[in-house]
Amino acid sequence: MSTLKVGDKVKFLNASGGGIIAKVIDSRMVSIMIEDGFEIPTMISELIKIDPKEPAAHFFDEHFDVVLPDQPADAAETGEERLTDLPAHLASDRKAEELYLAFVPHDQKWLVTGQLDVFLVNNSSYDILYNIFSKTPTGHYNGVDYGSIFPDSKIVIATINREQVTNWTDGIMQFLFHKEQVKSLLPPFNSEFRIEGKKFFKEGNYRYHSAIQAKGIVIKVISLTEYFLSEAADVRDSGSGDQVQAKVPPLIAKYQVAPREAVVDLHIHELVDDPANLEKSEILEFQKNFFLKCLNSALASHFIKVVFIHGVGNGVLRASLIELLKMQKGIEFFDAPMSKFGIGALEVRIPHND
Repeated sequence: MSTLKVGDKVKFLNASGGGIIAKVIDSRMVSIMIEDGFEIPTMISELIKIDPKEPAAHFFDEHFDVVLPDQPADAAETGEERLTDLPAHLASDRKAEELYLAFVPHDQKWLVTGQLDVFLVNNSSYDILYNIFSKTPTGHYNGVDYGSIFPDSKIVIATINREQVTNWTDGIMQFLFHKEQVKSLLPPFNSEFRIEGKKFFKEGNYRYHSAIQAKGIVIKVISLTEYFLSEAADVRDSGSGDQVQAKVPPLIAKYQVAPREAVVDLHIHELVDDPANLEKSEILEFQKNFFLKCLNSALASHFIKVVFIHGVGNGVLRASLIELLKMQKGIEFFDAPMSKFGIGALEVRIPHND
């Protein structure tokens, strides 16, 4: 069956009659407005769409005296049928404005089997423009979905099976925030997300969350209150108007072990959940690129020492790191203390950051 949307005419598969789709509840269920004015939640699998463009449509077509209340004329074209409202108490009792990524099993009894709906949840007062990318094992990015989502609503952005879970464990989400009237503008938000793949295969990780009104794995992507609103945003005069700077933690902060010091483990199993499908050349390239990202982040964040654990192996990664370090000016590097890291680590010092 083609995708159903608000305004589509449908007939019941196992009963007489039909109506017009008034709301898309989720990827499996819609609400049907029938002639007496009632809405009936119905599984999509129990419906037949009446499409006037189909050659045999006149055999199944039937008039239903149904008027959908307050439906925008172009609702069927805007994608709004994918939206569902959050429970009213979330907005009325809101203490923080947050966005979530949620993975909700279709079968709420057998949580580690079957398909999952992937929701983007907008528990905020902002209209959100979003862009989502998944990260490949080689460090490239695949576009997953983009669009908009209203305040206090959630949207199904994908329905996946268990084999597709790995496509959702590493990626980047981007957001723009809009209101008709605000005191100050929020900056665009760009952040990496990473979820352990094994988390999806343990029932205890699926917990009830009021935003999805079901059991699922819910990841908080951003708290607008924490990042922007509580600090009234960092507004500065650039000479050409006000600009707002987003305070997003740098990559190197994830590996910080002391003030302005970090330890980064470059073993591939620490960087990629499932490296089994990677060629040796791809692994080396990935490790080198990640090393450079961390080094550049350390430079920009005024770190003074970073230890990179490369392991022993055949020495190819170590040699590659040394070549890359030789190309950097004002950086010192040598073997990290053997008593602490063994013989498989390089210590990088950045004196000019003192």
